[in-house]
Amino acid sequence: MKIDIIGAGALGMLFGGMLAGAGEQVAFWTRTPEQAEMLNREGFEVEGPKESKFFIDSGSFAAHTLHQAAEHGRDRAPDWILLTVKQRHIDDRLLKAMGEIMGPKTKIACYQNGVGHLEKIKTAFPDRYLYAVVTTEGAKRTSGGNVKRAGLGKTEVGIPVSAGLKKREQGSLAELDRIGRENAESLILGLEKAGFAVFLSNDIDKEIYRKLLINAVINPLTALLRIPNGELLARNERTDLMRQLCDEGVAVYQAYGISVDPDMYGTIAAVCHSTAANTSSMLKDVLEGSPTEVDFINGRLVEMARKVNLHIPGHETLWRLISAL
Repeated sequence: MKIDIIGAGALGMLFGGMLAGAGEQVAFWTRTPEQAEMLNREGFEVEGPKESKFFIDSGSFAAHTLHQAAEHGRDRAPDWILLTVKQRHIDDRLLKAMGEIMGPKTKIACYQNGVGHLEKIKTAFPDRYLYAVVTTEGAKRTSGGNVKRAGLGKTEVGIPVSAGLKKREQGSLAELDRIGRENAESLILGLEKAGFAVFLSNDIDKEIYRKLLINAVINPLTALLRIPNGELLARNERTDLMRQLCDEGVAVYQAYGISVDPDMYGTIAAVCHSTAANTSSMLKDVLEGSPTEVDFINGRLVEMARKVNLHIPGHETLWRLISAL
């Protein structure tokens, strides 16, 4: 398959590198010419768990900047675009570049945290099959030419209800659903061949909102307290805050009829335990002085709450505090 990775950060390099290593035709699309030039010149290394390493030779993939989409994109006509940029980078310029890269049968798989981006992409490309990917794979860029797979995770792929199925003038809903599943299964097979544990989800929206609430509890607290995930469980004052944020989020979901784990707090605590040494993406952004994704995580929960006249003070306070950093 031809697979284009838009966003050569840690997650994009991990998925793209392992796909290239498995023989897929991979192209990276970067924001800066410096990164594209370095990848094309030097290749990069993927470091797995237990100190396993393998090198991705520059001859096994291509790398271009998004500014070169009109020049290099049309010739590729990829089967898939894996969109691995952060949600805040999905703007009109990126969507224009995506349109220049896509061929007539290109499918889109979105890896973003938070909610709201799928509707934006579906509006821009209403005739495309659009998939959501929810993954617990951890990736860390240790240098420009090295990405570390920080533990083996699980990846789920599905068609989100909010994005809907690709619309055609002909063809029944059942036929469209069959094609949608076959598309997803082709991506899943490619990812499994590359070494990922991947599953087809019949309810990807549940997984999206489950991950949203996990992130809405863990990310802002670790960012404010400047601690790794596991340290949230070390003091009662912290777990009390976690429970408050969890309860507020569950109340919002119940108001919308969104299914939630019976013991959602236990789920969140288990994630803290299993990723105890990890630095959350929001803490990483704060430490680097980069904009965070709090608007698309806690901010989205607050917006959902306001629409049904709910007050969730914990999330609103964290949204404002993180935004003020």
